[in-house]
Amino acid sequence: MAETKYSIVGYGTFITRGYWKDKSNVKVCKVTGFRRVLPEGNWFPYVLPDKNSSFWALKFDVTEEELKQLDYYEGVPAGLYKRIEIDIQLENGTKKEAFIYVPTEKTIQQQNLSIEIDKMDKWKEEIKNHPNILQKFPELLY
Repeated sequence: MAETKYSIVGYGTFITRGYWKDKSNVKVCKVTGFRRVLPEGNWFPYVLPDKNSSFWALKFDVTEEELKQLDYYEGVPAGLYKRIEIDIQLENGTKKEAFIYVPTEKTIQQQNLSIEIDKMDKWKEEIKNHPNILQKFPELLY
């Protein structure tokens, strides 16, 4: 019997640190209803609900064990992030459900996060520093 796979949206360090490289079914996806924000001085972005925004990210599939590892990496047990399920759109227009990590209310307050802190999606500048990623997934800059 095949092991259950879970779709994950990588929008920050999951992309730049190559967490997708050994995963299955990697595809570019559009995340709608969220804004990616990179606070001044941060080395990783957050996503916040914003019904008027969207951005491009990577979807990849993981096993249950890999999902637990990603939860730990994202600080879910420590209450920094929570994993929620959202609808995403693949490049070919197909809609799919996937998990995405969003900051908890506690993190939003502690880090003073808002959609106003980054209107330009500054994380795209970080992606540009990774030519190997851009060559494979140029859509990430749309």
